[in-house]
Amino acid sequence: MSTTTNIYLPLQFNQLVELVKTLPKKEKQQLADMLLNDEQAFDVPETQKQFVRSSIKKYKARPELLIDEKDAWKIIDEE
Repeated sequence: MSTTTNIYLPLQFNQLVELVKTLPKKEKQQLADMLLNDEQAFDVPETQKQFVRSSIKKYKARPELLIDEKDAWKIIDEE
């Protein structure tokens, strides 16, 4: 009889990556396949979709208000 035990281990992302690197090649592939086939991992919430749609509409209405990426990063870095 097989039992499953759930264990909570608080890991940082880089720690998880290092653990995955220790897996045998076959198990790494199984993990990759599982993650790629996990539809929930790629679901975008409707509120985020609506925000993007709204932003696109604003851009189309007033494209002259946009700034280029270089200037945007300068503003971000100043804060």
